[in-house]
Amino acid sequence: MAMTPRGLFTPAPPVTGLVRPRLIHALEGTAEARLGLVVAPPGTGKTTLLAHWAATHSFESVAWHRSGPPDAQPGRMLGRFAAAVAAAANKERARSFPELAAMAHALTISLCFVVDDWHLVAGTCAEAELEQLLSLGCPQIHFLLGSRRPPSFNLARSELPSFVKVESDDLRFRAPEVEQLFRTTYKQPLSSAGVYSLTQRTDGWAAALHLFHVATKSRSTVERRRAAESLDPVPRYAHDYLRRHYFADVPPEVERLLRHTCLLERLTQSRCNALLGVPDSGLLLHEAEQLGIVASDDGGTAFRLPEVVRRYLVSTLGNGESAAPEDIRHRTATLLEQEGAHGAALQILAECGDWDHVRATMERAGRRAFRAGRCGWVTRAPEPLIRDDALFALAKARQLLDDGYPEEARMAATALPQTSAVQPWHEAAALLQQAAAEWTGEPRGSSCGPVGILRAALHGSPGSAARSLTKHNGAEDTLARGVALLIAGDQRGALPFLRRCAEQPDDETPAALWAQLALAVFAEEPQISGGDARSEEIDAVQRRAERLGFSWLSRVARGVLCAQLGNAGGQLAVQSAIENCEQDGDGWGAALIATSAALGRLRTGRPDYSALDALADKFRKLEASALEAWALSARALVAAAQDLPEAVEEALAAEAFARTAEVPGARAVAYAALAQLRPEQSSDLMEAAAETAKTAGLVCRPWTWIAMNPGKGIAPTARPQQPAPLTGDPATPGSGPAPPPSLDVRCFGEFSLRANGVDIDLSRVRPQARTVLRILSLHAGRSVHRDRLAATLWADLDGASALHNLQVSVSSLRRALQPAGLAGDCRLLVRRGEAYALVLDERSRVDLLEFDRAVRDAALARSARDSEAAAAILHRALDLYAGEVLPEDGSAEWLSDTRERYRLRAAEGAATLAGLELALGNAAEAAAAAARSVEIDPWRDESWRTLIGIYRSSGDLAAAERAERRYQGMLKALGVPSDPQHRSGK
Repeated sequence: MAMTPRGLFTPAPPVTGLVRPRLIHALEGTAEARLGLVVAPPGTGKTTLLAHWAATHSFESVAWHRSGPPDAQPGRMLGRFAAAVAAAANKERARSFPELAAMAHALTISLCFVVDDWHLVAGTCAEAELEQLLSLGCPQIHFLLGSRRPPSFNLARSELPSFVKVESDDLRFRAPEVEQLFRTTYKQPLSSAGVYSLTQRTDGWAAALHLFHVATKSRSTVERRRAAESLDPVPRYAHDYLRRHYFADVPPEVERLLRHTCLLERLTQSRCNALLGVPDSGLLLHEAEQLGIVASDDGGTAFRLPEVVRRYLVSTLGNGESAAPEDIRHRTATLLEQEGAHGAALQILAECGDWDHVRATMERAGRRAFRAGRCGWVTRAPEPLIRDDALFALAKARQLLDDGYPEEARMAATALPQTSAVQPWHEAAALLQQAAAEWTGEPRGSSCGPVGILRAALHGSPGSAARSLTKHNGAEDTLARGVALLIAGDQRGALPFLRRCAEQPDDETPAALWAQLALAVFAEEPQISGGDARSEEIDAVQRRAERLGFSWLSRVARGVLCAQLGNAGGQLAVQSAIENCEQDGDGWGAALIATSAALGRLRTGRPDYSALDALADKFRKLEASALEAWALSARALVAAAQDLPEAVEEALAAEAFARTAEVPGARAVAYAALAQLRPEQSSDLMEAAAETAKTAGLVCRPWTWIAMNPGKGIAPTARPQQPAPLTGDPATPGSGPAPPPSLDVRCFGEFSLRANGVDIDLSRVRPQARTVLRILSLHAGRSVHRDRLAATLWADLDGASALHNLQVSVSSLRRALQPAGLAGDCRLLVRRGEAYALVLDERSRVDLLEFDRAVRDAALARSARDSEAAAAILHRALDLYAGEVLPEDGSAEWLSDTRERYRLRAAEGAATLAGLELALGNAAEAAAAAARSVEIDPWRDESWRTLIGIYRSSGDLAAAERAERRYQGMLKALGVPSDPQHRSGK
C-alpha cells in the first residue's frame, strides 16, 4: 500500500444544533458493540448525530471521512482505514493487510472510524473492504457509519461485531425537542400550539424544521407564531427541498409507484398492484427500501413513507406536478373500503370535498362507519351538512366522543335529524348515546360495564370497584380493573392487568393504548423507569393514537409527553396544554396532564405545592374523590417536607379523606407526611405507612422521593408495640394533643351539626358566618378556597373587604366550634394554604358522603348481579335522603347545582330500586320506590310509567288511574302530548 496522501480525511463537521441525549444514549452501545449505524433518508440529521456522538465520547483518536464516488475504487477504503490506524499509532501506514491487522491489534488507544454518506459506495468493492475491516475484531477500534441505506452484506455473521442501529423514526424530533430546539438553539421560542402544529406537519423532520427557521427568522414574533400554528400540511420551503434533493436520485418507476400510492399510510404489494395495475410491484417497493425512501416495521411485508414526504406527494395530486391519474383518490378510497378501512376511505373523500361519495360510503358501511376513531374527517364537513343530514350529524357525535367531549356527543346523537327508523344508523346512534351516557353518568348509561366500574372507582372505594368486575371479556374490562386497582394504590395487582391489556392491540378501541400510557407513567420497572424510555413509550402511544383517530388520547399523551421534559420549556408546554384543555372544556384532559406533571416533579425531588393544590381542586370539581385523595396526600407530604404552616392539619385531613374515600395507597402517603410532623410518633407512623403500602400493593414509596427538612428525616425503626393514635383514635397519656371531636353533619332536609353527639350552639353566630359553615359542610373533609367563599357571600365588595369579612366569620365559627377544654386550639375548622375545611375523623358522619357511598356500593352490587344487596343499599340511601339539600338556603346560586345533582341521583336511585324490587317479586316495595321517585322528581317520565305499570299488574286499578291522571297532568304542564298507547295500557 502507498503512503497516505494529504487530504485523505475530511474535517469533522462542527458540533452545532441541539444535542439530543436520547439519541446519544441510543448509540451508547457502539462503545461495546464497536459498530454503530445511523440509517435514514436525507435531511433527517444523520451527520449532526455522528458529530455529536463523536464529540461526547472520549475517544483518543477520531478519523472522519465523508464517502464519495472515488471510494468505489479497489483499496481506497482500506487505505483510508490504514491511514487512520497509522495516525493513531503514530507510525507509518501499513503496507499490507496482515501488517494493518497487526498494527490495529497493537493499538493502545481507542480509535473511532466515522464514515458518513456510506450509501454513495453501497454495492461497490468498498463494502467488501469494510466487511474485512469489521472482521478484524479489534476491541479498541469502533466504526460509526451514516447512510441512507444499510450495508448490503450480512451484519449477523458471527465473525462480525454486534451493532447498534439508529433509524429515521429515532431521528424524528419529538415535540419537546422541537420546543427546546427553537427556544435554546434558534433563540426564537414557539407557542405550545405552534410546537405541536409544526411537529405534526413536519413529522419532526430535521431539514423541514431548519428550513422553517430560515424562512421565518426575520419575521416578527406574531408572524412566526402564526406560521408555526398554520394548518398548511406541507409548507413551500419543504416542497422545494423535497423536489430538489429528496427525489433527485429516485428512479422514475419508483417515483411513479410512490405518487400513485401516496394516499395510503401503509404500502403493501397487493395494494400497489391494484392501484398501478401491475402484477408485481414488490421489486419496486424493495428498491425504494434499499434507497432509504420507505421503511418496513414487519420485515418487508408492509412499508411506509416518512409522513412529511407522503403529505408532499399528496399535495401535488391534481396540480400537474404529479403523474398520478385524476381519479386516484376515488380509486384509493374504493380499495380501502373493500378492505374494510372505512375511516381511511372517508378521510380521503372528505379531503377532496366529495360529500356525495362520503354519504354513499357511509350508507354502504352502516354502523362500521361510526366506530371509534373513524370520524375525524367530519371536521372538514360544512356545518349545514352536519346540521341537516343524520349521517353527518352522527359522524359529528362520534368525533366529539373520540375527542373527549361525551356530554356534547350525547346531545349531538340525541338531536339527530329525523329519518326513517329502519335505517341501520339509528342503532348506531342508540349505541353512541349509551356510550356517551356511561361517561357522563346519565341514567341511560350502564353502571355494570367497564366504564361504569371505572366511574365508580373514581368516586371512591376503587378496590371494591375493581373486585366487582369479575368478568374480563375484552380489553376494556381488563383496562378498567387495572386502572381501578391503580387508583387504589395497588400497583402490584394493577400492572398484570395493564400489561395484558397493552398486549392486546386493537385498532377498534383505544384500550390497549391507554394501558400502554398508564404503564409508561406509573410502572416502577427498570426497563421503563428512565426518562428517555418513558418518553419513547408515551411518544409511540401519542403517534399511534393520532393515526387511529383517538384524538382525546392523543391530546392527553401529548401533554404527558411534555411533562417528561423536566425543564422550563417543558413546564411552559405543560401549562399551555392544561390551559388549552380547560378553555375547550376538557376538564379530564387537563387533570390527567397535570397529574403526570405533578408526579414527574415528585419523582425528581422538585415538588410543587401549588400545582398539587390546583390538582386537588380539579379532581374535586370532577367529583373524582379517589384521585383527590392522592392529590391531598401528596400535597400534605410536600407541606411536611417544606415545613409549611398548618402542615399538620393538612396531613390529618388528607389521612381522613383517604380513609373516607377508601384509597389505602393515598392513606399510606398521608401517614408518611404525619411522621415528618410528629417526631414523637415518627417510628409508629412510618411503620403504619410501610405496612399500609405493603398491604395495599403500593410498590413505590413516594416519601423517599422528597428531600425532607433537616432534623425531620425518617429513619426505619422496629415494629411498634402499639399502633400510634391518629386523628380519630382516643388520645393516650403523653401522646400529644387530643384529637378533634367527631362530627355528625346533616344537609338533607335540614342542616344540623353535632360534635361528639352534642348539638353545636350556633345561636350567637351571625347569618353570613352560618352560611360559611353550611358551605364548608357541603364539602366536609375537603378544602374550599377562600376566594370562592368570599366571592359567594360578598360579591358586591372589593377583594380585600370580602376577605376581611370572611376572616371575621371564620373566627366566630371557630369560637362556636371550640371543643370544651381546648381554648385556642380549634381543630374542627382548619386552614389549608388559602382554603378552609371541616376536619373529619374516622368516627365522623356526613349524610352526603354516606349517600354517595351507598349509591356507589349499590352500583357495584348490581354489577356483581347481587340484586338483593343492591336493593338493601338503595333503601339505606333513600332513608338518608330526607329532603332537598339545605332547604334553609332557598334558591342560593352557590347551592343550586349540588342540590339538583342530589335530587336527580335520589330520584334515579328510587327508580332503580323499583326495578330491582319488581325483579325480586316485591310489588309493594317496587310501587313505594317508584312513588318515591316521582315524589322527588315529578318530571321523571320513566318513574311514572313504572309506577302505573306496577299498579296495573298488581290489580290496583284505582291507584293506577290516580297515578295516570297525575302523570297526564304533568305532561300537560310541560306541553308534551300524551301517548295514546300508554293510556290504553299497552
